[in-house]
Amino acid sequence: MLDPSKLPHLQPQTQKKQEDDTPEEPLTRQIISAFSSKKGLFYLCCAFALIYITLCVQGEHLLRQGLYNALKDLGQDGFGISYQAPSSYLALKSGLNVDDLVITAPETMGSWVLKAGRVTISSTPFTPRDVTIKVNGTHSLTTKTIGDIRLIVGHGDIKLRLPYKKEPLSVVLNLKQLQTAAPKSMEGFFISDLTLTAEQVIEASEKQDNSSMRFDFRSDNVHLPAYMSRHLPPILQTAEFKGLLSGVVFNDAKSFLTGWLNSSGTVEIEKGDLLWPPFGASITGTFGLNDSFELIGAGIINAQGFFPLLDMLQNGDYLRSSRVSVAKVVLGKQIKTGKDDVLTSPFSVQAGKIYIGQVLLHDSKE
Repeated sequence: MLDPSKLPHLQPQTQKKQEDDTPEEPLTRQIISAFSSKKGLFYLCCAFALIYITLCVQGEHLLRQGLYNALKDLGQDGFGISYQAPSSYLALKSGLNVDDLVITAPETMGSWVLKAGRVTISSTPFTPRDVTIKVNGTHSLTTKTIGDIRLIVGHGDIKLRLPYKKEPLSVVLNLKQLQTAAPKSMEGFFISDLTLTAEQVIEASEKQDNSSMRFDFRSDNVHLPAYMSRHLPPILQTAEFKGLLSGVVFNDAKSFLTGWLNSSGTVEIEKGDLLWPPFGASITGTFGLNDSFELIGAGIINAQGFFPLLDMLQNGDYLRSSRVSVAKVVLGKQIKTGKDDVLTSPFSVQAGKIYIGQVLLHDSKE
């Protein structure tokens, strides 16, 4: 028989309690933990960089297309266009460098030739509707009367905000420290500051392809070139014009200028001020272009120092002495005498002819 006392002393093995599984972490916390490591941060930066570069490339493609369309419109209006193939503007944004851009105006507009230096067009990937055009540097403008004018722009940019749905098109042009380096006849020409702001006016009852634009133009401290300042006041202190550009056509089938002319577009000056001591004037009126691109229009002028200005223009051979004499006799009766002699008169521009009231003051074809 089996003697139980001789059996080894065995104790029953107790079953260890298995610890409960810890609850699974939320997905967001797992993602944060994964990307908080060095390797995760590296992959995250690479992903963002790839997305940003893709947006830059896409934005550059849109800028190239927009540049082509803009120059195509000028070509349809009769302008000659030539330029080198744009190069990429590598500054962590979408951009183009346009070199050797040459624009030649049609004969009806004077056949002037603009040769621009480097023009830089850029936009940020996250705001592709905001486009900046830099025009700093040296440019050349050739005209029939003066010749080759070398223009130096200290600071120049054009800021475009492209339209989207109900948001309007807006343009801001700003030039600072604009001067000339040649020819000698243009010596002394200088503009301290010039700004043009324009914004599309959209009305509920208005068609999207035919609109108007409200504008505000201002220039400060315009120094006349030497050949003009010999007889005229050397500095035009302020010129400011506010008004409405009507008949603007926003239609892919027509270029900007052609559409504006075909719709009998006008420029309405609601408020114009000139300060050219000793001459000063306020002007209102409506103007346009005829089929020969000649300025036509009419308005009202309130002027101080008008007759002294006529004498200066006569001494500089800008006006005939006979016309100045007639103007003084006829218009002198309309002068309101007082502390400042003020002339208030209607005026008109008719294809090169300038009338003050009924007096022909200047004829460019004579």
